[in-house]
Amino acid sequence: MSLKERVAEWLAITDEDMEVAQLCYKNKKYLHCAFLYQQAVEKAIKARITANDEIPYPIHDLTALAEDAEIWDLFSAKQRLFLRALTTYAIGARYSERKRKLLSVCNKEETQKILTSSKEMILWLKEKINERLSQEKQSSKKS
Repeated sequence: MSLKERVAEWLAITDEDMEVAQLCYKNKKYLHCAFLYQQAVEKAIKARITANDEIPYPIHDLTALAEDAEIWDLFSAKQRLFLRALTTYAIGARYSERKRKLLSVCNKEETQKILTSSKEMILWLKEKINERLSQEKQSSKKS
């Protein structure tokens, strides 16, 4: 499988997670929506790692993944805070004690903020992935 195909595979999963998250939002399953947007951002970052021709670690910490993807330094302070906050949904949505805490704050308004910020981040990540793939293509032409 080519590099471009491997990246496309991650991005297809990203898009699917976003689609299902939208359904959860529509059906007022706000915690599940937030969890799936965390998953979508995670997969988009893993697509960027793959675009660097590396294999992403099987972890959910968005900060660590962004560092592995060599994009952490490109994020604004606001984006970094968002990634740290979004990471809590990877674990919190799975375990009952944390889940109860998240359910108490994961209302329609908060979930809408997560949804909007996640979509913006994924679009930004897709731009960075395309830039990286273009660089890779130009490098291989020179070889």
